[in-house]
Amino acid sequence: MVRVVAVVGYRGTGKTKIVEGLVRELSKRGHRVATVKHVVERGFSIDRPDKDTWRHARAGARVVVSLAPRELATIERRAAKLGEVLHGLERSDFVIIEGFKGTGDLAKIVAARSGADLRKLADEFTIASVGAKKAGLPAFELKQMKGLTNLVERRVPPVLPEIDCEHCGYKSCREFALAVLAGKRRGDGCPTLRERVTLTVDGRRVFLNPFMQNMMAGAIVGMLSSLKGAKGERIELKVVKRAG
Repeated sequence: MVRVVAVVGYRGTGKTKIVEGLVRELSKRGHRVATVKHVVERGFSIDRPDKDTWRHARAGARVVVSLAPRELATIERRAAKLGEVLHGLERSDFVIIEGFKGTGDLAKIVAARSGADLRKLADEFTIASVGAKKAGLPAFELKQMKGLTNLVERRVPPVLPEIDCEHCGYKSCREFALAVLAGKRRGDGCPTLRERVTLTVDGRRVFLNPFMQNMMAGAIVGMLSSLKGAKGERIELKVVKRAG
């Protein structure tokens, strides 16, 4: 279950240093960590003119892959939403986002120089601040990354399915996430994320509540039980609406 925390703040508040510190500490503790950087400049590209990869893209390639002895880089010439990007990082334990002030219902750490900036950026999903302080909110300094990482490990919930199935005991996924952020529930308490059945439609993840998962799993296992070589603990089935 991937857990995501966003480090937000205005320019020059130390967001990148916070991300570096969290990545370093989480990696030391054995977690698989990925990062996402929000770039707001229009026309920005990580590629460079006259590089071979740049020439490939200019010629019309939608996806360009650079494969080096110690690095794999994929460049796609298109826009994408944050949710789609996070879906592609589901094998990570933690994803640290730098930027994206409007992250919605994701845990966040606010980097702020002043109380006024902190009040503007902090909301009910804010688990801590770095720099400025606010009553009732854990506050850290840049040199206190171990303590901040401890908090991230304890309080950041997994990315929830947003289907509000109520099997966790809360009326919505949002309420459950807030309970985890407050330390009232464990992050692994979402039954839907303990998946028996994983459904993806045209590359888009579709979450199923536990009842639907059990029903589908039972039906598929039952139908396949008589087929030679179809028995096993992990079954993957791909369905296409129309053949050809």
